Amino acid sequence: MVGPLALVVAVIALFASIPTSAHAAQRTAKTTTTPLRTAAALGERYWGAVPCQGQISFATQRSVPAGLGPVSDAWVTFGSSLGANNLAAPASTYTNCKISFARARWPDMASMRSDWDMFCLTMIHELGHLLGRAHESTPGSVMVPVFTDYSSVPATCSANRPRA
Repeated sequence: MVGPLALVVAVIALFASIPTSAHAAQRTAKTTTTPLRTAAALGERYWGAVPCQGQISFATQRSVPAGLGPVSDAWVTFGSSLGANNLAAPASTYTNCKISFARARWPDMASMRSDWDMFCLTMIHELGHLLGRAHESTPGSVMVPVFTDYSSVPATCSANRPRA
């Protein structure tokens, strides 16, 4: 994770996108369960809210864009009433919401399952941005900018590990 300004400058290509909505993940979990859908549903439950009116697309296998640090594992992009990727805008104005995951950390669904705690934590973190939350420095928070250990992993992640 990186600072808010670097976080929001990413430009994401549509290649290898897996469009879905986090809200739809809850409705379709019975028929199609993937780490993306499971983590998105857990994130909505964690925050008690559905960002972007449930219209979120996910992109996997992404190269880290210029402007983000090499340790970036994921990032968000969105439009808002104050312009692209502006966390100062009311989250209710966010449109074209996308969460992208770095190829280096999670090249495939199997890697998301095997690194589940960190993947789930990262999804919850990115959903927090789409709800208008900025990074914070409180140790153990899901909104710290960089995860150096597993102290920020919510219990819901460990308790809801997806099946292989």
